[in-house]
Amino acid sequence: MNFRPEVCKWLLFFLLVWFTPTGQGWGESSTETPIEIEPVVVTATKTAQRLKDTPVTTLLITRDEIEASGAENIGEVLEHQAGIVVHRDGHGDGVQLQGLGSEYVLILMDGEPQVGRIAGKLDLARIAVENVERIEIVKGASASLFGNAALGGVINVITRKATSPFSVQVSQSFEQNSTFDGRGTVEFKHDKLNTLFTLSGNRRNPIDLDAEDLATTIDGYANWTGSARTEYQLTPLTTLRFSGQYFTQTQEGISENGSLAFDRLGDIENFSGSVGLTHAFSAPAKLTGKLYATRYDDTSTVIDRTTGKTTSRNLNIQDLGKGEVQFDAVLWEKHHLILGGEVILENLQSQRITGGERGLVTNSFFVQNEFRPISAVALVVGGRLDNHSEFGTHLSPKVSTLYRMTDALRVRASYGQGFRAPDFKNLYLDFTNVTSGYQVLGNPALQPESSHSWNFGVEYQVVDNLLGRIHLYRNDLSNLIEAERIGKSAAGGSKFQYQNISAAFTEGFDVEAVIGSISGFTSTVGYTYLRGADKESGLPLLNRSTHSGVLKLAYLHGDSGFQADLRGRYASQWGLFDDGDKVLEPDELAPSYWIWNIRVSKPLFKLFKASFGCNNIFDFKIPTFYTFVGRSFYGGLSLSY
Repeated sequence: MNFRPEVCKWLLFFLLVWFTPTGQGWGESSTETPIEIEPVVVTATKTAQRLKDTPVTTLLITRDEIEASGAENIGEVLEHQAGIVVHRDGHGDGVQLQGLGSEYVLILMDGEPQVGRIAGKLDLARIAVENVERIEIVKGASASLFGNAALGGVINVITRKATSPFSVQVSQSFEQNSTFDGRGTVEFKHDKLNTLFTLSGNRRNPIDLDAEDLATTIDGYANWTGSARTEYQLTPLTTLRFSGQYFTQTQEGISENGSLAFDRLGDIENFSGSVGLTHAFSAPAKLTGKLYATRYDDTSTVIDRTTGKTTSRNLNIQDLGKGEVQFDAVLWEKHHLILGGEVILENLQSQRITGGERGLVTNSFFVQNEFRPISAVALVVGGRLDNHSEFGTHLSPKVSTLYRMTDALRVRASYGQGFRAPDFKNLYLDFTNVTSGYQVLGNPALQPESSHSWNFGVEYQVVDNLLGRIHLYRNDLSNLIEAERIGKSAAGGSKFQYQNISAAFTEGFDVEAVIGSISGFTSTVGYTYLRGADKESGLPLLNRSTHSGVLKLAYLHGDSGFQADLRGRYASQWGLFDDGDKVLEPDELAPSYWIWNIRVSKPLFKLFKASFGCNNIFDFKIPTFYTFVGRSFYGGLSLSY
């Protein structure tokens, strides 16, 4: 092989740039010591607290971790966290916490609920990362102050605020399979005003992993997300906040049913906006009021490829409006009291539900007291009372405690009760999939699901660079709702109807070790054991791996800014379906897998940052069970000014 001189020159230039130290100039490195700010979370107790002081076990994913992962959306961020499973299928990226699926996990942005679930799953790929400052996760019913649908836990996405008087950041990346991802941010911070705007767009062509058929394995899409967040200090004690987000997506794919082929098209629009006012009183107290509204508009169309005729077209419009007021006060120095109330109005218009339109109203009141008799002990007692227009009144109590045995050792324990009212589709769905023939029916006789959740965690700073965590849990569920096969549909496929399973449980533990920086290297190792079953039949709950784990290894070269990030995740085999005999045979199990990703990045000339990576390094793909694309390479460039 012959190398031309020009190629050698460009290669030498690239290597020099890549490994040149960053800083104030080409050969200078910054001597400023960064100030470490202790992380603060708000989801655990509905008030701002230092992460290490919160009595409720909370997982925090920072902005630095999000950027190091190279993720485009929240689903790609969460799948590399111990104890969190992201299931990716035709309905999008759904999350599982403590063995409880997406329908039991409440997804929030700045504390506000997100809508637009399909088959109980809210697609996390809809939430871009460009405007995200951090993600807070509380597992189990310890987050019962957030009410309905939080049996499995709460994932709260906190958006960014401006941190400089003026800055602009733009980035663009390209990946195989015609995948593009572009992002931009503009921020202002002056006197009493703080404003940040973001815009992101990404697209991918449909992917077919099985060349023997016409059907596509993964739908193609084109997304645009725009967001704005503004804060204005009206007075030294009063702050006005506004935030808004608009998301639009088009989808395309191909399905087959015997000799027939169909084009699947989808259009989604989602708007949300909130306004809030916080006033602090001269005594250690504050009052916050918020108004929030969101609309999710989903249109799906199926076209016969032979005739060109539309075989089905469905429009779903979901509206949610919410008003909330919360009062915080510190009493006698040792008590932190929270009182609050909410009103939530929901409405769904859909051809897939009986009657075409349904509405629900929920009125709620919550109270919580955090008592710290001494600095090493905290006890939180609280509860939420929900009055649901369809299912009456439900109380969700919780108690959590923190005991700091030493400066290095913390013990946390929580107990909580939660409930989930059946949603519109659980109750009223009447849908037949024309491309595959299956039918799903709602059940107006369903009862709300309830849970008793126990959590126990120990966190130990073994040495300066080694942090260990273990988290044990048990969830006992009543009236668990699942789609049960009840026969054959008129279209020739299976007929399903939502039913209450009388009792089920999930239990297990997460173990994690975090190794701090040693010569620029950091790493995280996590392992999760999970067991869940129907208490009556003993059948293991489907779509749940008994064993799973994550491994993250990162390297940062301080002088040059070169960064490398290797991530792997493992899941053991899991039950895909049961043929009705309440026993999982080998052909009803999805196989185990390891997925490995690597990413490297490097600042260039102070303003730029280049990145390269490879997802699914070892090209794992089994289209029968998974929608993994296979090995793919990508590269990108960002500019910050």
